Amino acid sequence: MNHAAVTLHQQTDRKAGGKAYTYWVLRWRGPDGRRRGERLAPVKTLSKRRAEQLRRQKELELGLNPGRNTPARAPLLESFTEVYVSARASELKPGTLELHEQTIRYLVGFLGAARRLDTISRQDARAFKTALANGQLAHVNEKKKRKKDKNLTTATIDMHVRNARTIFNHAVADDVLLLNPFDRLAETQPAAREWHYVAPAEFERLFDAASKTWQILLALARWAGLRRGEALNLRWHNIDWTNNRMTVVGTDAWDVKDKEARVIPVCPELHELLLEAFEAAEEGQAMIVPLGTVVVQNISRDFDVLCRRANVSRYNKPFHTLRKSCLTDWAARFPMHVVRAWAGHSDISTTATYYLQISEADYIRAATERCNAVLPRNCHETPKPAQNRDAESNATDAQPTEKKGLK
Repeated sequence: MNHAAVTLHQQTDRKAGGKAYTYWVLRWRGPDGRRRGERLAPVKTLSKRRAEQLRRQKELELGLNPGRNTPARAPLLESFTEVYVSARASELKPGTLELHEQTIRYLVGFLGAARRLDTISRQDARAFKTALANGQLAHVNEKKKRKKDKNLTTATIDMHVRNARTIFNHAVADDVLLLNPFDRLAETQPAAREWHYVAPAEFERLFDAASKTWQILLALARWAGLRRGEALNLRWHNIDWTNNRMTVVGTDAWDVKDKEARVIPVCPELHELLLEAFEAAEEGQAMIVPLGTVVVQNISRDFDVLCRRANVSRYNKPFHTLRKSCLTDWAARFPMHVVRAWAGHSDISTTATYYLQISEADYIRAATERCNAVLPRNCHETPKPAQNRDAESNATDAQPTEKKGLK
């Protein structure tokens, strides 16, 4: 049988209360002789004409993609993941590929290397997530052998589930599977996490205590919202001095996250700092932060020294925190879709959920700015400062007095 003949039927099911529901159902036989089926929709909501169209589409799909109708052709988990890693080595960054390989080790450790792909069900996917959460797979990765008492965080578990969904999506796209067993696993609602907003006064102390190179790095994160890698790989020709803008774009040796270029405004403070650095740069220097002047592996240690020198409390993820603080300031002044574009996020919910925080300045501004509201008769206004009363008095005296008898 070269291609399956798909037939259309009506199937009636009865619920516990005795009520009957009739559905349109497609049925066909695979090359192995086994009957297969797919339920479409209730007869009341789907016309016969539309059901027949879906039947022809399914028949055509099975004819063009015999792999979808031949479960016996599904590869083993280990062999498929080996091909997957090899195929995506040129598409993913080394760090991202390493995380996918870690997810694969968890999958193989839980499901077994000889597990055939088409036998993995949605129940298996849910059980895999539960096993990660309970620490049952801690023995799979060598790093966890020394930390068996430390369970994975919710964010890490969600990351491995996303990776597994991506891996199995490739199996569906390659006509190896009919469905992705991980496609219905919802991510855990993220818990509110406290992070430190770097106020202008605190940033000024850090900036003054830093070297010239570190001043540029700090400013690019705090005033332009750049990621660490983006700041380290920014080049002088990416600066548009005329329009006060910079373009964040990948190079031959480095790719920007999501591989999407974006244009970011350059504020006056950053423009002045970059212009000073440009005039002091050596002839032929392409990078704004010269190669070798900052050792990535030592950034955390060097930031500790900087915080002690500036008398500032140390906080985790220094550049990421500065970037978040920049985005928070932007959100107070510009529409959300603008902030999302400047931040380089594909989804506006990412910007709103993870990168914005209410700052102390917001509370002060809300508590001091007047709302121009009419106060009730029994509500007394807050006394104004003396300097404001004097200014209003002078303004009143300066107004021309109305002559008597004139209306």
